[in-house]
Amino acid sequence: QSGYIIYYQRIPPPPQHGPPPGSFLLQVEGCPPPDDDKKPPKQDPKITVDKEQKTKKGATLTFTFKLETHDKTLTKDKVHMVKASQDHKTSPVRFTLTYEVSSDSKTITGTAVADNITCDDQSGYLIYYDKLPPPSPHQPIRMRFKRQPRPPPGGFMINVQGCSHF
Repeated sequence: QSGYIIYYQRIPPPPQHGPPPGSFLLQVEGCPPPDDDKKPPKQDPKITVDKEQKTKKGATLTFTFKLETHDKTLTKDKVHMVKASQDHKTSPVRFTLTYEVSSDSKTITGTAVADNITCDDQSGYLIYYDKLPPPSPHQPIRMRFKRQPRPPPGGFMINVQGCSHF
């Protein structure tokens, strides 16, 4: 039992109000309804970064990000940043990364610097702690009706003025 949509050729854009045309919910008597409120586990540490970094070709891009926790002791050697490609593969970034760890080791503030920005730097990026997170099991469902998927926690885009967009 779940929600479904019937469409012809292309998935319709999300409507302003209510369910999309052609959608329906299949309920099976005797089975509990789907749990729409079920959310992925809370991210720990919480990663804060501006979702979009805008820059120009040839410029130097500098931005900061923060990792915060209440439960763990954070270490800077477990902080990673990768570049994501269209085929969902990751590669190392060419940025210079520096970190400042708080005295209680509950917060890490990072600074990324990239010199001489090129069109190749225009991409999606991901900051994560310790291990690359698995894709959210709910993500394909959420993305199905949206035009632009929302970046995962710690994800951001670099847009370079004068370069074509994806």
